[in-house]
Amino acid sequence: RPGASWGVTLEGVPVRRFATMERPLLPQRSPAVAEFDLHTGLAVPRLGLAMVFLTIFMDTLASTISTPALPYYAREFGASNAAIGYLFAAWSFTSTFCAPMLGRLSDRIGRKRVLVLSLLGTGVANFGQASAGSYRVLLVWRAFSGVWAAVTSTAQVYLTDVCAPEVLNDYLARLSAVPGAAMIFGPGIGGGLSTFGLNFPVLVDGALSFAAALLVYIYLPEAPQCTRRSVMSPRASAAASSASLEAPPVITPVPASVFILGLSGFLSGIAFGTRVSMTVVALNAKFGLNALQVGYIYIVFALVSLMQSFWISPVVQRRFGVFAVAIFGTIMQGLFTPVGFALTGNVWSCLVFLALGNSGFAFRNAANGPLTALFCDSTNRGAVFAQVQMFTNFGRLVGPVVAGHLAELNAVTLPWYFAGSCCFLSALMLPVLHRAVKSPTAGQTKVSGFADLLDQEVVFDETGTPEDYQRVGDFVGRILQERNYPWVSHQEAVLEMLARLLPPLRNAATEQVEDLELLATHAEHLQHEFSRPAGDRHRQRGLLG
Repeated sequence: RPGASWGVTLEGVPVRRFATMERPLLPQRSPAVAEFDLHTGLAVPRLGLAMVFLTIFMDTLASTISTPALPYYAREFGASNAAIGYLFAAWSFTSTFCAPMLGRLSDRIGRKRVLVLSLLGTGVANFGQASAGSYRVLLVWRAFSGVWAAVTSTAQVYLTDVCAPEVLNDYLARLSAVPGAAMIFGPGIGGGLSTFGLNFPVLVDGALSFAAALLVYIYLPEAPQCTRRSVMSPRASAAASSASLEAPPVITPVPASVFILGLSGFLSGIAFGTRVSMTVVALNAKFGLNALQVGYIYIVFALVSLMQSFWISPVVQRRFGVFAVAIFGTIMQGLFTPVGFALTGNVWSCLVFLALGNSGFAFRNAANGPLTALFCDSTNRGAVFAQVQMFTNFGRLVGPVVAGHLAELNAVTLPWYFAGSCCFLSALMLPVLHRAVKSPTAGQTKVSGFADLLDQEVVFDETGTPEDYQRVGDFVGRILQERNYPWVSHQEAVLEMLARLLPPLRNAATEQVEDLELLATHAEHLQHEFSRPAGDRHRQRGLLG
């Protein structure tokens, strides 16, 4: 029957498996509701998640193979520090404008197709970079590679599609560890491959992107929501809409809070862009390190990020909350990285502080996905994640450009003071966002008794004692009897009607309060409608018909 079946799964947390409900009273929030397995909390086989993790691993492995060698490769064409900054900024420039389009495209044609398209485009762009004959050609191909920079954000959206809310944060945190795992191998491999030629790591980057695209095409199952949307013909879609209150599914708009999160991501992106583009330059200027040595340093940083994201970040997020972890990590990054470059005198003390700054980045990176997931549902996930990614990519565009010019004056200190300041400003945005999340929105005064839900980020499903069920059952039975429902002679029909009148609620606290507010508004409308004389109701239906 319509409703929810229950089971106890990961760590004893109950996970709901929703059945599709016919003609719900409220407008549907999504074209299709995912059904989560009672034991795994997933809407797809484990192979789907394994393929997502493998895809991110291969994509990051490919990029980290080429990144340490790219500045040295650019210097073969006479590039200055500022020109190297522009090289990294070109990728961010095109990705800033193209990521939102790819995100919205994934809402329309599915996550899998956008992943394959992005990986193929990245492979072509890397082959173009490897065959560049001048700095300008290299810059153009680098910009073209940014057009397809939607692999990570689409993978996060895919996880949000197929994971139950109770297990989503853990999977997103562990997904953020996959790039760290790839960086254990990528920089070292890239440093070794650079001995065959500084363009050789970029060629390998492209080959790995093509291989990842093939694996995704063969093995990754599409998210159930996207599959159902894609297989419906226009006539079937119209019929489904007619069966649901004679209206199409409601597409949730991007909430205003996403722009606050985007501003924080923009500032964090500046720091990230500075870190990626200027670390090699600063280490070379301060200690004379080459591409192979920098590759080994990246491996150490990757080990720190891997252990942290897999075993520390999920536990800390559950204990202190996603917002607290994101704020703490951003402050760590902004404090220790400038100290490492500006105030240390030898390479080992510098690397210790840089590792601490990298640890802060890992904390913030593990929190980005869960933060974004608080503000979306299945109808707008691609748009919301892409919107946040657009702000972040714009920051990654600004960071290398500004840091590159600052490096012309002093490559060891000025870029890192700039990056640290942006980290602190980014951290200041998050408490503002947290207050916005916890504050009731306008029009929620009709919902009484639920204000405490806003003190938490996610509302977990509840199971009651036998006494709880008895109390609720007695109350519902008494209401049905007092209000003239034939609940004894037509019990199944009445229970089915009750199931339709109480649709599933979303699990994010603010969204659940919004759903309750919508339900209360609709209930008031029904009460008003039923209190009118029957003749008036019939006349209005005739006019509406």
